[in-house]
Amino acid sequence: MQRDVHVTVVGKVFKPNRGKVLALNRALEEYFSLVKWYLHFNSKSKSALHRNCYEEAKERFNLHTALIQTARDKAIEMLKSFEKNKKEDSTLSLKRVSMRFDKRSYKFSKTTNVLTPYWLTLSLTKGERVSLPIVFGERQKQRIEEMLRGEWELTTVEMVKRDGEWYAHFVLKKTVEVPDESETVIGIDIGEHNLAVAVAIPKNNPKPTKGQFWRGSEIKRIRGLYAHIRRRLQEKHRFGKIKELRGREKRKVNQQLHIIANEIVAYAKQFPKPVIVMEDLNGVRENFKKSKELNRRFHSLAFRRLQTYVEYKALLEGVDVRFLPKKEVRNTSKKCHRCGHVAQVEGREFRCPKCGLRYNRDLNAAINIAHVLTRGMGWRSCEPLEPADVSEGEKPRANAGSHPL
Repeated sequence: MQRDVHVTVVGKVFKPNRGKVLALNRALEEYFSLVKWYLHFNSKSKSALHRNCYEEAKERFNLHTALIQTARDKAIEMLKSFEKNKKEDSTLSLKRVSMRFDKRSYKFSKTTNVLTPYWLTLSLTKGERVSLPIVFGERQKQRIEEMLRGEWELTTVEMVKRDGEWYAHFVLKKTVEVPDESETVIGIDIGEHNLAVAVAIPKNNPKPTKGQFWRGSEIKRIRGLYAHIRRRLQEKHRFGKIKELRGREKRKVNQQLHIIANEIVAYAKQFPKPVIVMEDLNGVRENFKKSKELNRRFHSLAFRRLQTYVEYKALLEGVDVRFLPKKEVRNTSKKCHRCGHVAQVEGREFRCPKCGLRYNRDLNAAINIAHVLTRGMGWRSCEPLEPADVSEGEKPRANAGSHPL
C-alpha cells in the first residue's frame, strides 16, 4: 500500500535588496485583498468560484494567474476550517496570510555561488519576477539536497512574512510503501500529564504488551522557564526581547518533540508489521476551556505537532499511521479496557467498579484506542476483551522522561 508523506522545510530569504522587498510587500498586500475578496462570496466550491469569479479577479487584481487560483484555494480552506471550529456568534476575520506558489509560479535551483547557492524565483504579477537567495539550517539543507537528488517532490512554496523578515516554506512530498496488512496495533494516548503513552497489541495475542510512557518533562520545564522570563520582561516593558525569545523557545520545544517522536517510532518498529493509531486532535484546543493556569499548560504542549512528527517519521520508516475521529474514541480514559464498563475516574488511576481492574489512566486510554482499531480490522471482533496483566498498569516514575513498564 502506498502513502504520501509531506514535510515542510523552512528557509530564510537572505538579505534581499530594497526593490525585492518592496515587490514582495506589494504582492502580499494584493494577495491579502484577493483572499478577502474570495471570502466574501462565502463559497466552498472551487469550480463555482472559478466559473463565476476568475475572470473578474484577473481584472481586479494585478497578480500572476497561478496566485489568483491559489488565493481562491486558500480562501476555501479558511472558510471550511472556520465553519468546522466556529463558536456561537463568531465571525471570520482575516488578519494575515501567506502567499502560496505552485509549480507554475516558482523555480528553485542550486547555483555555484558559494555564499548563497540556493535561489528561488517567483512570479508575482503579470510581468514581475524576483529571484531570492535562500539560506537553510543544516537539517533543512539535508532535506533540500535530497529533493534536488529526486528523493522528494517539491509541490508548493509558501512565502511568509514574520517580524519584517521573509521566509520560504517548501512543501515536499514522497510516496512510501507501508504493509497492506498489520500484525501489531500500537495505541498511543496523547495527554497533559503524560505527553504520550504507547502500548502494543499483537494480532496473535490479545494481551496489551510493553507499554511505555513519555512524560515530556523537559518540554514542561522549557515552557515554564520561558513563561517566567516573559512575565519578568513584560514588567520591564521589554517587548522587543520577548519577540526574540519566542523563536528560541519554539526551537527548543521542537527539538524535544522530534526526540520523543523518534523514540515512539523506534518503539513501534520493534514489533512485526506495526500500525500506529492515535485520536484525531484537530480542533482540540477550541474545545478545551479550564482554569487560566491549566489552559496555559495544556495549550503549551503542542499535541498536534507531536502527532504530525510521529506521522511523517513513521511513514518514512514504512510504519502506517491511522487517526480515529473523536466520536470513535469517547471515554477512552473512563472505559475499562477489560470489561468495557464506563466509570468516573479520580486521580491518575482507573478503578473499574464492575470487574475490579486497577490501571494507569493513560495506559488504559491507549489500550482502548488500540482496541477501536483492532475491532475495526476484525481482530476478535466478536470475542470479549482479553484481560491485561495488572502489573502492566503501574504508574511511571515521577522524574522519568520516557521508560518502558
